Amino acid sequence: MGRNKKVVTVDDEKLAAMSAADKLKLFKDYNQLFHYELSQIPYSELVVSQKGKAESIAAEYYREKGFQVYRSRVNDGYRCIGVEFYWKEHESKISESDRKLIRLLRGILSPHEFEELAMMVQDKNGTPDLLLINSSFADKIVPQN
Repeated sequence: MGRNKKVVTVDDEKLAAMSAADKLKLFKDYNQLFHYELSQIPYSELVVSQKGKAESIAAEYYREKGFQVYRSRVNDGYRCIGVEFYWKEHESKISESDRKLIRLLRGILSPHEFEELAMMVQDKNGTPDLLLINSSFADKIVPQN
């Protein structure tokens, strides 16, 4: 859990004083650095023959691999954890399976990690559509009441 956020501040005066050529070089350097960092993220592609929504295909693929899969929904999904912190008005919409997921996540994560995950999905910007939990790991967790 946790993100190593780097805050970049811009000195507006220095930026305004730069020539157009210097600004273009700065953006070129930034772009090169961004693509280098992006290239360091390991990934693999899966070629599928079935048609449908990518999230549904991915969910089925990971279920077959033994993961518990939760979609980004208020009911039966990982965004339901927001009722613990900021979606109190939606607490009545939480199903028993939502509560089961909340108990499971509280058993797997530390309180800080659980809150951090909830805060990451609040606005859902940049948050994946699926939450995957390794079933063999989750089965070892004693559910909290």
